[in-house]
Amino acid sequence: MNRLKRSHLITAILVCLGLGAAPFLLVPYPLALLTLALAYGLFAFGLDLTWGRTGVVSIGHAAFFGIGAYGSAIAANNNLPLLVGAIGGIVVATLVAWIIGMIGLGTKTLPSTMAILTLALTLLVEQVALSWRGVTGGSNGIYVPGSGVVIDYYRTALLTVIVVAVVWLWVIRGRWGRRFLAVRSNEKRAAHLGINLHATKTFSFCISAAVAAVAGATAAPVMGLVSPGAAGIILSAQVLVWLAVGGRGSIAGAFIGAGIVSIGQQYLGDAIGSWYLLVLGIVFILVVRFAPAGLLGTARSLLRRPLAESAAQGARLDAADIRLADSSGDSESSTTGRGQTALQISGVTKSFNSTHVLRGVTMEIMKGEVMCLIGPNGAGKTTLLHTITGGQLLDSGQVRLFDEDISTWSIHARSQAGLGMVFQIPSIFPDLTPAQNIQLASSEALNPAPLPDVYARFLDDHSRIATDLPLADRRALEMAMVLVWNPSVILLDEPAAGLSHEESMSLAHRLRNIANQTGCTLLTVEHDMEIVRELAERVVVLADGAVLLDGTMSEVSANEAVKHAYLGV
Repeated sequence: MNRLKRSHLITAILVCLGLGAAPFLLVPYPLALLTLALAYGLFAFGLDLTWGRTGVVSIGHAAFFGIGAYGSAIAANNNLPLLVGAIGGIVVATLVAWIIGMIGLGTKTLPSTMAILTLALTLLVEQVALSWRGVTGGSNGIYVPGSGVVIDYYRTALLTVIVVAVVWLWVIRGRWGRRFLAVRSNEKRAAHLGINLHATKTFSFCISAAVAAVAGATAAPVMGLVSPGAAGIILSAQVLVWLAVGGRGSIAGAFIGAGIVSIGQQYLGDAIGSWYLLVLGIVFILVVRFAPAGLLGTARSLLRRPLAESAAQGARLDAADIRLADSSGDSESSTTGRGQTALQISGVTKSFNSTHVLRGVTMEIMKGEVMCLIGPNGAGKTTLLHTITGGQLLDSGQVRLFDEDISTWSIHARSQAGLGMVFQIPSIFPDLTPAQNIQLASSEALNPAPLPDVYARFLDDHSRIATDLPLADRRALEMAMVLVWNPSVILLDEPAAGLSHEESMSLAHRLRNIANQTGCTLLTVEHDMEIVRELAERVVVLADGAVLLDGTMSEVSANEAVKHAYLGV
């Protein structure tokens, strides 16, 4: 499908006309400032791709800008075409970003890890630029001749437009843009939709570094002198301020922030000298305190821009073709594959330090079966679900999904194999509208399923963000997302928690119909025995981390050991 809307084309034409007319309206000094502001705006746009769109904090991003700038400068100093040096700088910056991402964006790393690594990187690059005098010129830097104010301006403007257009069209408006949005909004739900968190964050960081290097290479002849400060901590802090002031998650915000602050900084620097850094810090604090969405975000709120448009951050979420299921059901799908083992758990153990939570749990669930897992508090039910999905690594034992050993697989790999999860606390994308939640889930599905018509009310709901929904609707929205994503096995952790009796019984009836119509396997943790009786074909009782009984609800309710486990008598 065409990714361009009429409004996008109009905006692009107006921007190009405005950029083209600037040299005819400005005298050389303001035009030179505008040229530098465009390069800095491209730098801020690069940072936004990782900080604004996936939430990866980089407080040393000037390292990549500096690598690109030094690439052009070194090429010019050795009588080579600037393009050769620029390409070399971009490749080096991207490779360094990949290495940093592989180290700092793993599943076991802390959010602060990337902040520390990027800070160390910018200090390292600045020190290398200072020390490697034979190549970088040391503290004196390298002079890069320009081609004249007007030519430098048009070259910078053209490169900026091309880079932004390519990234917008093929990254932001493509599948990666949707994944960036999902990861930023809710990493847990993104992983359970089969999105590889590490790959997504690393890709965003590498693209961000590449764009920053392009900005640096473009800025080199504009700045005239490339010195260690081009890769230093001060510029790294400044670009954070530019993006915070303009507004994260938007192209315009990056350029507005960079333009206002960098041009204002030039005039302030001429007027008050180094005191402009204090003013810059005050501006940053004021924006974070009173306009956390930045100037553009605040303007959008005042102008009442459509909620769905603001929430999407430019990502294309309306591409999914979501169909409604036939309310009469699909008898063929409900019987296909019956008798096949869907989920097999063998001897699973899990301990937290000296506390043994699961003690050799073994069970088997057939395709299309609806099974309830019950037991007293602390029996290990939720932990068992998390070991099945990969949220907790098991100590020993095995988990097999359709005869495939998934015991060591990541969450997203298990999800891609057909495992879905509904959490005790609804896990949705809180910053998106209900319709966008379903669109995002459908767009990530390998084979999207028709949405049961009971959830049709969400398909056109763009009037509010999902976090504003009442609890019952958030639970229904999460279930709708999981169903349209079309897993073969769905694990549900107390799906009726917090609902009224009527809502709970309605949910049980709905889950039974879904199992009958789709043929998917349901494993539900539940405490309400009425729901269990209404829902389950089979009940497994878990007590003290082990299977106490596996049978029908009648057998469970009559068993003395079960009564003792629950009542202690």
